[in-house]
Amino acid sequence: MNEHATVEIRSAPLASVDYPARVVELFAVPYDEWTWVEYAGRMIEESFAPGSFGAVERRVGRARFQVNLDHDPSRWVGRVLALRSRDPKGLRAELMIRRTPEGDQVLLDAADGMYGASVGFAVGPEDQTWESRDRRRITKAFLDHIALTPTPAYQGADVIAVRAAPSSSTPNLDRILAMRDAEAYGPR
Repeated sequence: MNEHATVEIRSAPLASVDYPARVVELFAVPYDEWTWVEYAGRMIEESFAPGSFGAVERRVGRARFQVNLDHDPSRWVGRVLALRSRDPKGLRAELMIRRTPEGDQVLLDAADGMYGASVGFAVGPEDQTWESRDRRRITKAFLDHIALTPTPAYQGADVIAVRAAPSSSTPNLDRILAMRDAEAYGPR
């Protein structure tokens, strides 16, 4: 990645939530969907080409991509478990959400359709084509982070599925174990 490239932000709706595993599955960026975004202080129409995130899957093991709320690093709520850039619909991601009160609320809100996905990314000048002054096609992008936001830029990336939370037969034990984990490990 070009060290002088600016990190940009784009959004899309969530895909699924798995409560027991604390996993949210989503399309972080849809391919071939045009949307209006702010770029360099003006509005342009933008689209990501299929495969524009290339081999990002190989970076998941080496880089720990952060998941936060509204692109605010101080509101860290998890990390990226897996990325699949070759899905024809878009960049697919699985997110692990932290075991904190804020993380619990994120899972509930995601399952209720309150969040969409948004990516922070960088793109070099050679990795984009301009069809006109106001229309940019991104052919290669570098993922910086994923954020959950109530106002995603891309509306076409739909929720894949929401897996219902199982009802616990031991709610008191669950609460005690959660408190023990919080005391032993602190905020994660």
